[in-house]
Amino acid sequence: MLNYRMHKNILIIGYGDIGSRLKSYLDDCKISLYTLSRSAVEQENVFSYQWDWLSDKLFDLKDISFDSIIIIPKPSERNEDGYMNGFIKSLSNIEKSLVLTRYKKIIAISSTRVYGADQIGILNEEITPKPTDYRGTIIKEYEELLKSFFGNKLTILRFSGLYDERSIKQPFNKLHRNNAAKAIKFFIDTNKQSLDSNTFNCSEDMNLILSERCIDNSKLKSFGLLFKQFT
Repeated sequence: MLNYRMHKNILIIGYGDIGSRLKSYLDDCKISLYTLSRSAVEQENVFSYQWDWLSDKLFDLKDISFDSIIIIPKPSERNEDGYMNGFIKSLSNIEKSLVLTRYKKIIAISSTRVYGADQIGILNEEITPKPTDYRGTIIKEYEELLKSFFGNKLTILRFSGLYDERSIKQPFNKLHRNNAAKAIKFFIDTNKQSLDSNTFNCSEDMNLILSERCIDNSKLKSFGLLFKQFT
């Protein structure tokens, strides 16, 4: 028999590789997973809905109460218009759709790209991002929109450069895709709140080189999340 006090409904907007990895860490007996993506998802124990977040249509899931909603944005193309569509226009459509949706918290994925090329040394969440290209500038605007839309229900996870077992070259500031999924699961499970802001840099440990951009993960560690090291 389903224990409704323990059971959680989770919605992933932008279901893809990270979402699929996250699913593998979730307990199907305790969680019902709902997904929204441009293409229908055919996976066991997933309630999949097809939705184009660049369309003028809104999704309607107002009859379901969600514990967590995860937003995983993706540029529609690798140019400035594509980033505007994937981060800004899509978020506006998501916010309009969520007006009538019941949820406890939003976990939104961002990027350490918000830090500019001129920002070197140890970069933590207290340092104001100063992006130096359109990608970082748009993602910073996306973060500000998230804060204005969702307030204290929001957690922002800034991912460093993603890699996996297929990657030929790893970024200097890096995050394995499995660790990215585990970071999301950690914040699904925790009810901790930060005293300053709920923005977290998600990057694996590194050998510090102060002449490089070094993404600091101390705040994440202070919350109890340690990443597995992949070789």
